[in-house]
Amino acid sequence: MECREAAEHFPAFVDQPSRSPGGLAAREVEDHLLTCGRCQAELRQYQELRVALTRLAAQTVEPPVWLTSMLIDSVRERSSRRFHLLAVPDGLTDPRLAAAGGALLLAGLAAGVVVRGRRRRRRDRALTTHRLRAAAGSLSLRRRVPGFSVS
Repeated sequence: MECREAAEHFPAFVDQPSRSPGGLAAREVEDHLLTCGRCQAELRQYQELRVALTRLAAQTVEPPVWLTSMLIDSVRERSSRRFHLLAVPDGLTDPRLAAAGGALLLAGLAAGVVVRGRRRRRRDRALTTHRLRAAAGSLSLRRRVPGFSVS
């Protein structure tokens, strides 16, 4: 096996440090590593890199003090600009105006519920009348029941 071919299998050897992957290719790589110092060094570098990355992932890096204060100042400046754009005119901050708006909203909702209930009852009555007429037509109640008229 050539060095180039063996190097393609190094990530598998690094990912499974306790045991090397099985198979014919793994045995060939292991045989090559016994005879090639350059590939041994490259595999060692892979393993050292993996250890370093594992340590780095476990570390907590604290930002410098100057960066933290600069970020906090920047956020404060931008948030104050945004709130100035969204400022409410003084006349609209009166609590009585807010209460009146809430009352209007509730009245509108109540009116909508009432109107919807009336429409539903009207529709239900129309469906009932339609069903009765259809039933009367199919049973021919006009002929069987004297005095019963469906118009």
